[in-house]
Amino acid sequence: RNGNEGSITRKLDKAGVTYDTIFWQDVVKRTYVPKDGFNILIVMISLGLHARPDVLKSTVEDLTKTMQGVSDTIGFYLGTCGNYGWNIPKWCASNGYKPAFTFCDCNGNVCDDCVGINVAGGPRYMEMEKKYTGYLYVFPAMASNYDDFMNADKSESLKIENSITDEMREELGIEPGPDGYMRWLLRLGNYEHILKIDTGIGDRENFDKNVSVVAKRTALSVKVAEDGWASLQPTDDLYKNCKSKLPQ
Repeated sequence: RNGNEGSITRKLDKAGVTYDTIFWQDVVKRTYVPKDGFNILIVMISLGLHARPDVLKSTVEDLTKTMQGVSDTIGFYLGTCGNYGWNIPKWCASNGYKPAFTFCDCNGNVCDDCVGINVAGGPRYMEMEKKYTGYLYVFPAMASNYDDFMNADKSESLKIENSITDEMREELGIEPGPDGYMRWLLRLGNYEHILKIDTGIGDRENFDKNVSVVAKRTALSVKVAEDGWASLQPTDDLYKNCKSKLPQ
């Protein structure tokens, strides 16, 4: 329990999965005693860290060191987000840590960001960029957590927005507010559409609605990715690999 657990608890509640929310110190100090059998410990970190790669890396590595005494294996459900070449499982192995896995394509190459994770790797991501140039890629996790993604560096964004005078806004065509600034940035990058990538998981009930909200806020039209682009291979393999290393 650290204030970042909202998205996962909503999913668990909707699925009818029972769980305990606990403070990290209770895990570290062993004051929390898990139930006998197969237990999954989920440590949530701020989505905003994707905008601060150095802090993301140090946070994850520090947590990993602490988790050595309370886990049998660790699955890293995250992208490297600007830390290209950061292979967390290899880093764990080099330090003699517990078995660790992250999202990888079918050839074992790390999926470096959230889009690569959803389309099964960098090479497919590059092919998709060739086919869908000028698109903002939106999948269920991003659609339902759009504000968390966009508020990654809110204080810095506010400074930039506050520095823009009314004359500059009129000259550049920047509408008021954070959505107006984002629309302007997207226009600068020649973005015209949202590419809706349906992975088949996540918030199914609200996916269409969430995508529509993002489209309205970004002033982009919605296009649907052709069948075959989305893939759960990295997600399925990550879970299977972790489970294979648990004591029998």
